[in-house]
Amino acid sequence: MAEVTTTPFSARSEFGGGWLTVLAAALAIGVGMMGVGFYSLGLFVAPLQAEFGWTRAQVSGAATFQQLGIFLSAPLVGRLADRVGSRTIAIASYIATPLAFLALAQTGPSLTAWYALWLLVSLAGCGTTPAIWARVVSLRFDHHRGLALGLMLMGTGMAAMLAPALLGPFIAAHGWRAGLTALAAIVAAIGIPVSVLTGRGEPASGLTGQARDRGRIEINLATGRIALIGFLLGVIVAALIVHLVPMLIDRGVAPAQAARMAALVGMAVLVARLAVGWLFDRFHAPRVACLLLTSPIIACAILWMQGPAIPAALMLGLAAGAEVDMLAYFTSRYAALENYGATYGLVLGLFSLGAAFGPPLFGAAVDATGNADLGLVVCGFGLVGVLALIASLGRYRVR
Repeated sequence: MAEVTTTPFSARSEFGGGWLTVLAAALAIGVGMMGVGFYSLGLFVAPLQAEFGWTRAQVSGAATFQQLGIFLSAPLVGRLADRVGSRTIAIASYIATPLAFLALAQTGPSLTAWYALWLLVSLAGCGTTPAIWARVVSLRFDHHRGLALGLMLMGTGMAAMLAPALLGPFIAAHGWRAGLTALAAIVAAIGIPVSVLTGRGEPASGLTGQARDRGRIEINLATGRIALIGFLLGVIVAALIVHLVPMLIDRGVAPAQAARMAALVGMAVLVARLAVGWLFDRFHAPRVACLLLTSPIIACAILWMQGPAIPAALMLGLAAGAEVDMLAYFTSRYAALENYGATYGLVLGLFSLGAAFGPPLFGAAVDATGNADLGLVVCGFGLVGVLALIASLGRYRVR
C-alpha cells in the first residue's frame, strides 16, 4: 500500500489495486481522534461526574480541547506529509496517542488537567486524522476518488457504532481508568500495524513540482472558499447534531425516545458516506453538494415549526455524512495534489475549530432566549450562505 499517485488506471483497476489502501485508511481513522477518540468521550461523562463531582458540561468540555488540538496540528502534519510522506508521521502518532491515553487515565480531581490532557491526546493523535489519510487515498485514486474517500470515512461511522457497544460495558464493569487503558491498547494494536503497511512514506514519485515546493498551503479563490465552507459547516452541523436530543426533550419527547431518534443520524451518516462519494465520481461535486446540503436547511425549518423529528434527524445525518467527504474531495479537485496535505490540513483544522465552538454558541442562544428558535434560524440562513459559496466554486482545477 505504498503512496503512489494515480497514473492511467481504469476505474476498475483502481479498486483492484487500491482496496487495501482504503481498508487501511478506514481502520486508521476509525481508531483515531475523529473515530473512537471522539465517539468514546461520552462514555466517560457519568463515571467522572460520580467520582469528581463535575457537571456534565464540565466533563464534556474536553471535546472543545480535542477539536482545538486538531485545529492546531492538522495544517502542520499535512505539510509534513506532503514533504516526507505519511508513514513516519502516522507511526509516530499511533505510538504517541496510546501513551497520551495512559497519561489521561491518571487524571485526578483537577478539571484543568482533564482539559490539558485531552489537548495532549489530540495533539499526539495528529497523524490519525483525515489530514493524513485522505491524502493517502487521494494519491491512489482518481476515477473513483469520491467513493474511495467515502469508504475511508466509514471508519468513523463504524467507530460511532462500535465504541459505545464494546467499550461501554467494559467501563461499566472495570471503571473509566481501565476504559482509557483499553482504548490505548486498541489504538496501538490497530493503528501501528496499519501505519507500517502504508509503504515507505516518501512523497509520491508521480507528483509534479520540486520537493522544496511541496507542502505549501495553496491559497486561491476556490481553496479560500473551501476553507470558509469548512469552518461554517463545522459550526452549524456540529451545533445541530449535538443539540438535537436536547431540542427534542424540550418539545416533550421522552429522553429514551429522543436518543433513539438521534440514532437515526448515525444510520444516515453511513448511507451518505457511500452515496456522496458515488455521486461525486459521476457528477460535478459542487452541484451534488448543493443538492445534499438543502437537507439540513429543511431540517432546521422542520424543527423550528415543531414538525416531525424523524425526517429532521435523517436530514441532519445526511449533512453530517457529507461534510468531511465533501471537503476532502473539493480540496483534491481545486488544489494541486503535491499541496494536498497542507491545504486539506488547513480546511480540516478550520472545520474542527468551528465544531469546537458551534455547540456552545447554540447553547448560549438557547440560554439567552429560552428556546432553540434563534439558533435554528441562524443555522438555516448560515447554510444558505454555505450553498452560495459552494455554487461559486466553478470548474475543477486543470492538472
